[in-house]
Amino acid sequence: MIGREHRISIATLTDYHLQDFIRCPYQFYYLHIEGKITTQSDWRKMVQVVVNQVVSRYYKLPPKSQTTKKVLEFIDDHWSAIEVRQFESKIHYYKALAIITDHLLQCLTTERIENPPLFLYEKFNMNMDELGTELSLTFEVAEWSGNSFIIKKYLVDTDEEMNLLFNNMISVFCEKAFGQLPERIEIYSLMEGKKGTFIPTKKDVSGGLEYLNMIKNLLQEPKKYLKTDSLTVCKSCSHQKRCYDGININQERFSSQKSC
Repeated sequence: MIGREHRISIATLTDYHLQDFIRCPYQFYYLHIEGKITTQSDWRKMVQVVVNQVVSRYYKLPPKSQTTKKVLEFIDDHWSAIEVRQFESKIHYYKALAIITDHLLQCLTTERIENPPLFLYEKFNMNMDELGTELSLTFEVAEWSGNSFIIKKYLVDTDEEMNLLFNNMISVFCEKAFGQLPERIEIYSLMEGKKGTFIPTKKDVSGGLEYLNMIKNLLQEPKKYLKTDSLTVCKSCSHQKRCYDGININQERFSSQKSC
């Protein structure tokens, strides 16, 4: 069992910290609280870096240069930094490359980008009195749209819970920082080739604050952390040997729930 006796003080709620927490609280604890760095990397994080670099370079191009050929060139430039051993197998490596390439091409080249983005991988911090902490959020891509703007996120993979996190964070942050909600939020899940679209309202801001307060309270109580029950997450986790330690996940989840 991990040492989780003490309450954690949260100075800043950061989007990538919360993303890791939702994926697996145990993984979050080992990485961000204990600061356990291992030589084995999560393939998702490595691929996400490539995606960020490709999207950023593509959006900086003039419209006439935004071509399929350029996307392929950018992927080729950056994918070479990823080693096969960081994946489950060679098949997994090449399959991920093919899927990410195909879906990134579709996402980026379907619509012509006429104007420079409002924001491009810009990080913002804002003190939130309602949360009693600072909120930190990176806007990957924000585009002008009429009297408002559109927020786009390009993620390796996501799920309903992750989308809920980002929709809440973005809605709350935009309303508090800019005094305006985005026209819509688009979240691309590149491994699945899916796009989720969310149209925020003023009601979502109050609901988002409640949600973020709930997540903050959960983060502060490590003794209540539960391991993920997703084998997909566990297989690629660099802490799985210590985390398993011969214990069945579901048994530990059950015993943890009983002790709470």
